[in-house]
Amino acid sequence: MKNFHTKNNTYSGFFKYLEYAFIRLSIGLIKLLPLEIAYKLGEKIGWICWKILTSRRTVVKYNLSIVRRWINIRGNLHHLSINNSTVDEATREVFCRNAANLLSSFSFSTLPIKRRVPLIEFENLEVFKSAIDRGKGVVLLMAHMGPWELISCFPEHFEQLGITARLGVIYRPLENDYIEKWYRSQRKIHGMELFKRKSGLLEVIKFINKGEILALLADQRVSNGEVTEFFGKPALTTPLVGLLSKRSRASVVSMTLKYDCRCTLKVAFRLVDFKEAKTREEFAKLTNQELEKVLSSDLTSGFWFHKRFKM
Repeated sequence: MKNFHTKNNTYSGFFKYLEYAFIRLSIGLIKLLPLEIAYKLGEKIGWICWKILTSRRTVVKYNLSIVRRWINIRGNLHHLSINNSTVDEATREVFCRNAANLLSSFSFSTLPIKRRVPLIEFENLEVFKSAIDRGKGVVLLMAHMGPWELISCFPEHFEQLGITARLGVIYRPLENDYIEKWYRSQRKIHGMELFKRKSGLLEVIKFINKGEILALLADQRVSNGEVTEFFGKPALTTPLVGLLSKRSRASVVSMTLKYDCRCTLKVAFRLVDFKEAKTREEFAKLTNQELEKVLSSDLTSGFWFHKRFKM
């Protein structure tokens, strides 16, 4: 598979190695913490980031203001944390929860599978299994919300649930060769297949055609995509979910990840119908409509730090 970046001083060297060593040491220490302690530490770090990262705070507040307007137009009263005058509070919560989700995911993934099993609750699992049983593969539509890094642990859990299909994910290579190599090794420990973004889709399509599962996090803004509404505002969106489904005749299933108050991971599945969509614009539109449902289930657990909307 062709690598979209080559080794050079930008991605390797002494300072990149120091960065790698610092990351390894920090994550290693966090992994020693109990899950609840790691989560609470993450909340504290998130609060500090909320205080000092003013430009990023502005982006989050702007995004949540758009979502609040979308919710109010629909008269949805289930999202009181983002309603009316509480956008500032929700902005702070986004920082705290995202940092807590990240740090706790390191502790969570370190647990032996016997200790992880009671901490994960699957909802509508039969929908997911039914889609896999078709034998055409599954595109697993996800958003960056909750402890999304924990998806690397899912192959072990799927196997225990009687799901033999392999799990793969498209990801963006990191700009540090040492961290990149370590990152890939950590994901593969649990049996996950990794496909680099911009490396071509041929291997991805072959993977899906074998009846496997491809996880695709589609809520980020992309450089090449279609402009369609997202929470009522134009946003550049990838049509890749629909394109892969059409090319391989795979089912599309969305997956929602979020913690409850006890740090139990809630995983919910929902079948998404892309059959009537024919164009790239329609694929992007249906993708955003499903992402709205996923993110609306736990708004402040979403990753709202980038400029998702056209400004």
